[in-house]
Amino acid sequence: MPSGEQPTLLEEMTMSKLTPMILAVIMLASTSLVALDLAELEPKNTIEADGRVGADAEIVSILSPRATTTDSITGEQLHTLKAGEDVNFEAYIQNSGDTAITEMGITVTVYLAENGARGMIAKDSAGNDLSWTNGDVVCDDSFVCPWSSLDAGAILDYGKYTMMYQGATVDWTPMTGDYIVVMTTSAVGDVDTGNDYSENLVSVVDWTDVIVDLSWDSGKEVEGGSGDKAFTLTVGTGGSTSWSARSITLELTVEGTIDSALGPAGEDLVGANTFAEFGTQGDTEIFREAEDDTNTTNATRYVIEYMNDVTWQGVLSPDTSGGNGAYSVEVTLVSYVIYGQLPDCERTIEETDAGGNRTTRTVIDYCEVTKYQDDVASTSEDKIEGMIQTYHDVGVMNLVINQGYVTDQNGTALTEPTMPGIIAGPLNPAWSSVQATVRHLGTDLMNTYDWKVTFDIENTVTGETTSVDADDCAFGNGEPYMHMELGDNPGNPEAAFEMGEACIMFNFVPGVYNVTATVAMVNAVNSNGDPVVDMSARNDDSSIYGIVALNNRPGVTLGYEQEPNSIVVGEGQVTLVADAFDADDVSGEALNYVWTHPDMPSDPETNQPIPSQCNGLGPMFSTCQLNAYSADWAGVNTYSVTVSDEYGSSATDFENIFIWNQMTAQDSTDNGIEMIYALTYNGYNPFEVTVDDSTAGPYTQDLTSFGYAGEYTSVAVIDYAPSTTYTPGDVLSQAITMNYDPLTLEPTSVFWISNGNWAKLESTIDAGTITVDMGAGNQVLPQGEIVLMGGELQIIEAPEGNPAGLNVVATKGGDISATWTYVGNTVPGFDWLELQICDSSNDCDTTKENTTLVGHSMSGQTDTVHGETYTYTLSVCNVGGCHPTIATESATADKEVDGDASATAMTVSNKADSNAWTVSWTESGDTSDVTGWMVCYTDYSWTTSGEMPSTCADAEDSTSVDINHPGGIGTKTYYFTAVPYDDKNNMDNSVPGTDIILVNENNQEDPCEVDPDGADCTVGEAGDDAEGSIPAGAWGAIIGLVVVAFVVGAFILSRGGDDDEGKDWDY
Repeated sequence: MPSGEQPTLLEEMTMSKLTPMILAVIMLASTSLVALDLAELEPKNTIEADGRVGADAEIVSILSPRATTTDSITGEQLHTLKAGEDVNFEAYIQNSGDTAITEMGITVTVYLAENGARGMIAKDSAGNDLSWTNGDVVCDDSFVCPWSSLDAGAILDYGKYTMMYQGATVDWTPMTGDYIVVMTTSAVGDVDTGNDYSENLVSVVDWTDVIVDLSWDSGKEVEGGSGDKAFTLTVGTGGSTSWSARSITLELTVEGTIDSALGPAGEDLVGANTFAEFGTQGDTEIFREAEDDTNTTNATRYVIEYMNDVTWQGVLSPDTSGGNGAYSVEVTLVSYVIYGQLPDCERTIEETDAGGNRTTRTVIDYCEVTKYQDDVASTSEDKIEGMIQTYHDVGVMNLVINQGYVTDQNGTALTEPTMPGIIAGPLNPAWSSVQATVRHLGTDLMNTYDWKVTFDIENTVTGETTSVDADDCAFGNGEPYMHMELGDNPGNPEAAFEMGEACIMFNFVPGVYNVTATVAMVNAVNSNGDPVVDMSARNDDSSIYGIVALNNRPGVTLGYEQEPNSIVVGEGQVTLVADAFDADDVSGEALNYVWTHPDMPSDPETNQPIPSQCNGLGPMFSTCQLNAYSADWAGVNTYSVTVSDEYGSSATDFENIFIWNQMTAQDSTDNGIEMIYALTYNGYNPFEVTVDDSTAGPYTQDLTSFGYAGEYTSVAVIDYAPSTTYTPGDVLSQAITMNYDPLTLEPTSVFWISNGNWAKLESTIDAGTITVDMGAGNQVLPQGEIVLMGGELQIIEAPEGNPAGLNVVATKGGDISATWTYVGNTVPGFDWLELQICDSSNDCDTTKENTTLVGHSMSGQTDTVHGETYTYTLSVCNVGGCHPTIATESATADKEVDGDASATAMTVSNKADSNAWTVSWTESGDTSDVTGWMVCYTDYSWTTSGEMPSTCADAEDSTSVDINHPGGIGTKTYYFTAVPYDDKNNMDNSVPGTDIILVNENNQEDPCEVDPDGADCTVGEAGDDAEGSIPAGAWGAIIGLVVVAFVVGAFILSRGGDDDEGKDWDY
């Protein structure tokens, strides 16, 4: 803009808006800089590695059970678990690091799900936690772990690891509910623990199942030949909870090369036919209103109850005129009906209230609902088949592993198996037999077949597969079987039999195995001598997958029979007991025990500890009895036992056992005074004492404070010093004996002096022997002087006076007071009162008081607890003892009204012909502690019981009381409550229970109505000091505030004008 030129209106507006826009941009830029992480501005010079440095056991995902999800469209839950059906735990686990994993365990834990979060650990039906830890997945013990290592980048068990525990697959039988399944790994040296776990939220639901099954009455899998062929249809119910199936409808289809097919009532079955009369027919409830049990409807239904079944027979006649052909019978579930309070039974009720407002609510009645599919589709259909011509078939009926043999060095069985019929792990790593049972499954038993079984045994850990053929079984489970053809040969019964056995011996070294047995016909021919082949391959093999042959580590827990802290060196024995268990050796005969304990000498040639005499093989060596005879056993020592099985796998447990040391120290002075100090203590070091004739003394001492009247003089003073002073906690027992010459010394009492402080040692003196009783729970006598005092002892007698007339009283608010007097003479300053107060749990406080005290009190605010009983015990004592007569008395602190008594149904009304109210109520709750009732009232309400007014009327034991109207004028509302009190005048508090309006007539005249201009109706004109007038100073302050407000306003409005170049931001 040229100098001196006035801006246009547009320019003025633009300039006035530009300033706030610039300020806004600066503010936004500053906030952006604040939010920017300065680290992002730093140069990226680092290069991320593709793998992790070190071992990294990662659980990529849990494969089983799958996580339950919800269909976003239908709302249906997907991948739910069926209640009561076993579930295995499977996971995809890999080593995501660059170093092999050499030791790894896996844990599976099932938690209850609480709103999608982990709750407590779920439990099985026996109350056991659903948590399993297999610490032996990867390790260097080939007899225990299936994998010795998991290389970098490798996948565990081909990507599908099944959780095992002690060699067996972990099975979970879930109950209905929501759970969180958590699987974790624990690998030694794992560099990233963040991927060591995975979890799935699963839902377990109830389920129903209609089960249909077809079978030929002959037992054959495939029928054949001519003649009628009878079959049976079985219909049953299953599921996780009790239910009943109604009106089951099935479609039965009979087709193929047949002449006829008839049902149980002679009905024609050829083709597809529907039947619905399965179960028990009867009159059954089919509807019931939820809110009216009398509104029901019944009808005739066929019903099959839970876990029951019914059978239905049919027969068909094949058409054999053509010499060949096939036929079949097939059944399919069409529908069934369930009854109950089901979602489909919901109905809506419209209602109109008294005000004409319309509302709706839903009710779920009991009704029938038709289902077209159950929860287990595989059991909803079945099919059997037959052939006109001869059907040739052999199959494997059973496959088992037998263990528990005694074998020679070549693996030849020398005995029968002691563990036959194994179909699931764990297996012992040992020579075993694998046995298959085969059977003739063709339609003509007279057509016999030669056969063989091929056993394929795969070690999934090493990848090696062993294949062996067999057609006999001399060392399996049962009688030895010599090979015969399968079938029936009436002319030579020893040539053929319908079933056969084949088995092989196999050494199951540690690993995970898949075992398969496959039967095949060998040069089979028909009755005409023509070659034939097996016409069905589906039954030719049977397998056992993932069976584990691993040695279970033995387990052991070590304990000892003696009571803790009861064993003393030289006096007691240590009896160690190893509680060992091996799942592979229940008897424990093959378990070897190796013990360690104190005082095991070393072999001078090898410098190795000589094995303990407790070591050995078998259960008799599970106990080790030792004698603690020297100080080597003293203190806390570690004892251990290692238990190993025949494969060298072992377990070790430790026990720390404390043993008291025991020593007797002895020393004598030059004058022949001997000290013998017997000490049982916690310590390794020897205990010694030193005694010498003291150069101090003789002492003359007033012993009145010790119960002896007058002064006495010592006859011997001994300097005494122990090698160590043990605290009371380190001393089990101690005894001091001192011997002296009774011809030269006549001591009558024994004292110990330290730093001029005298202490009496309780002792027995008898003709040259002093026995000092150190008592229980005391430390070793510290260093000091032991003084033998002479002279005839004048024993101070116990007090003559005693307390009497003790009276203990509980009063309001929990206060307790006690008063008493004395009987007999008491000596002030010499005798004292021993005052003991004990509560109900015998927690006592004892004080020494002057015998002038004749009373004591306890405050309910600070000293007592409501309901607690306090017992006073008074004794008069002095240094000579206490008077045998004591006084004792008790009282129970009472701070409140016990029970839950309260006033309900309170009412208040004006009493007829009286200027009073009548307040009434009903007693409720436990009133056993109630003595009477107080009615408290005021002209305002209160919201908390602590605000209850203090104006009260005593109703005594009545439930109503009359209260005079209070004086006053105008209309007020009065509020009332009734509270109980007890015999101590403790009283409850409460909020108002009722109220009433009181109207008092106002007879005073309003002065403003009588004379509006009168002095009584004028405000502020009675002088400067009159009530209600405004002081002159106040008027000045008001005027000053108004002036300041105008000045400030004018100043603000004057800024930002033309002289300030349009700085509108100053506004």
